[in-house]
Amino acid sequence: MNYAIINANLLNGTREMEVQNDVTVLVEGNVIRKIGKDLKIPDGYKVYNLSHKYLMPGLINMHVHLFGTGKPSKNISGGPTQKYVIKFIKTGLGHVVLNKIVERDALLALNSGTTTIRCVGDFEYADVKLRDRINRGELVGPRMIVSGPALTVTHGHGDGTFAIVCDSEEAARSQVRKNLKNGTDFIKICNTGGVMDSTEKGHAGILRMPIEITKAIVDEAHKAGVIVASHTESTEGVKQALEAGVDSIEHGAPMDEEIIKMYKEKGSFVTCTISPALPISKLDPELTKMTDIHVYNGNIVAQGIIDSARQGVENDIPVALGTDAACPFAMQYNMWRELVYFKQNVGVDNRFALYSATLNNARLLKMDDKIGSIEEGKLADMIVTDGNPLDDLRTLKDVRMVFVNGNVIEHPVVKKFEDIEKELDKLI
Repeated sequence: MNYAIINANLLNGTREMEVQNDVTVLVEGNVIRKIGKDLKIPDGYKVYNLSHKYLMPGLINMHVHLFGTGKPSKNISGGPTQKYVIKFIKTGLGHVVLNKIVERDALLALNSGTTTIRCVGDFEYADVKLRDRINRGELVGPRMIVSGPALTVTHGHGDGTFAIVCDSEEAARSQVRKNLKNGTDFIKICNTGGVMDSTEKGHAGILRMPIEITKAIVDEAHKAGVIVASHTESTEGVKQALEAGVDSIEHGAPMDEEIIKMYKEKGSFVTCTISPALPISKLDPELTKMTDIHVYNGNIVAQGIIDSARQGVENDIPVALGTDAACPFAMQYNMWRELVYFKQNVGVDNRFALYSATLNNARLLKMDDKIGSIEEGKLADMIVTDGNPLDDLRTLKDVRMVFVNGNVIEHPVVKKFEDIEKELDKLI
């Protein structure tokens, strides 16, 4: 439909954004055609009067898994119950259940104000199927950029869960081709361990994937014109991943001078994901269901992510923002918290945090000509809040309207886990 948004306090999402009062935005279908004051509204346009609420670009979450809510569970770190669940997911009925889960979680993200999600590892190509349903117009959902299952090695991060084991160059190349044949937009790998699969203190970021396999994956992906994102949580892992040619480091670790130089030479970026690491390292293990080893390693990883993001900002290395949603205490609806954590721990201001989660993330997706800011000719992916996030980022936790792909959600509903929200509020 065609519609007009009137009496908006506009934040356009650019690096220098300032509030523009009493703005009218005219949208045809899903494209912004005109922005200005006192514009004549064409006949047949539906009018949305914002009454001086704040209109801004929809948030972009650069690191999402859709297979879980984020509610903590002992099953996530292994054990017989986890194995049973994984086995069930591979059945016909399991596919039906899984598809409903990923749909639920994507819609949670959308209703909370995240209009684009970059999925970095899900089971059975459920993310690909959901993306295609949304693109066909079968349901209203966020824009989705998807990797399908990640690639790992034996005992690597994701082995036995959301990743496919590739222990040779030939197997790795074959799996890249399989993922792309199944419709993925990019390739996700895990070249180091993670917090949840660590069994010894100090092993969260232990290097797992041989560089020859990483190079084979990158070569195969780049030949097909797609990027490679790497789960990496140690300085050694970052160095090896960048040497192999990956395009984005997910999570990150402290950088030395050589790594800073490699980021710049290769044009790679790092995705900051403070949302799961901070709760694991700071909250009561009884609540997070973490072991002493997880808490110890969580502290190392959390500080590494923060240091990596800070060094990136200081050295003009592109930093994306994502939540690692589905991990414990990283809820599908809490992208706003990543912005707050980014501000508090990395030391940026509200404007830079909001820009990072909108136009900068779009730029790193190479979609900044379409999304990430409210400008004429771009797609109308927008959200409305009561307050000004330049004054307080926490106003983003209660979104009043969502516009995406020609659709309008006038009264978005987000069912939250209030007990978890209460604990997370202790961190901000």
